[in-house]
Amino acid sequence: MKRRVLAGYLLKAYAPAFSASLGVLLAVLLMNHFLRLFNMVVMKGLPLNWILFCFVRLLPYFLSLALPMAFLVALLLTLGQLSESGEVMALRSAGYSFREMLRPYLWLSVFLSAFLLWINHKASPDGFHAFKDSYARAAAHIARVDVEPKTYLNFGEWQFYVEKSDAKTGRIEGVRLIKKKGQYGRLSIAAPEGKIEVEPGVGIALDLKSGSLVLPSDSPETSTSGTFGRYRVTISFVEPSGGPRPADMQELSTPRLREQLRKAALDEEKRRAYLAEIGLRSAGAIAPFVMFFVACPLGIRVDKRGRVAGFAISLGLIFAYYGLLAAGVSVGRKFEAAGLWGPWLPNVFCAAAGAWLWREKLSG
Repeated sequence: MKRRVLAGYLLKAYAPAFSASLGVLLAVLLMNHFLRLFNMVVMKGLPLNWILFCFVRLLPYFLSLALPMAFLVALLLTLGQLSESGEVMALRSAGYSFREMLRPYLWLSVFLSAFLLWINHKASPDGFHAFKDSYARAAAHIARVDVEPKTYLNFGEWQFYVEKSDAKTGRIEGVRLIKKKGQYGRLSIAAPEGKIEVEPGVGIALDLKSGSLVLPSDSPETSTSGTFGRYRVTISFVEPSGGPRPADMQELSTPRLREQLRKAALDEEKRRAYLAEIGLRSAGAIAPFVMFFVACPLGIRVDKRGRVAGFAISLGLIFAYYGLLAAGVSVGRKFEAAGLWGPWLPNVFCAAAGAWLWREKLSG
């Protein structure tokens, strides 16, 4: 009974910091997408609830990023506050060991890691796929275009740039177009002036005047060039593929990635990338569990520095963890043998550091 009361008290002390940390992190991630989605709503005349649909579909993806960081920040803040207020010392005086005090947070880390395994391998890819499909359908039905001057824009297979534009008349000046892929890839078109208009359900049409075009050949030393008095080109907002939109790696659930890996025709670069992605999803899901063993010994000893020290330590651990994670993924994408295990590099370091800290600092 006493242990249940203690566990309830400790989790109750932890809940506000965790909720606040998770809320702030999710808000930052949401705002990173909000302006782009709102601009899509304005351009295409979509209902505002389309943004809500997108956020719901992206929520698992955001949680996969935010949950480990929120767990770490909240744990260090909570332990720092308990140490600063003298509650840790009081519990120790009452006969509770560090292990008994920290057990509720251990089980919480296990639960979050198990939850993240499902999110990373299934919910996040499926949600991201639904979002990309919805975004592609919306992009194909544009209702208006606001071209930002002196900014490179990617529309389907094309990269588009203008020096000046008039939103009211559709007139554009200093136009440059480059075809990035597909038939006639690397074709470049330049014109001093022209006009842009929308073709509903298709894309945008450019009516260019007195320009030139260059089509590079297979040899870098030769190309085909010409001039035109007037040239009209239609740019689709989605890449024409002659079939369903090809899914990115982040949109494929882990079972689908494993299906791709079984294909003999898969090139080596994609094979390494798929293996590293699978390893990343598993390693990232275990992050709360391994972070627990590092955060507890550090957080329980912040003493008088309390919340400020806890926040500073959490930032340092986050940068170190995700820096090692990026390094591990990079190694996995270069060497197939390290594909599945490279992303586990930060977890190995956290486990080793946690074992040493636990033995040295929390032996009682």
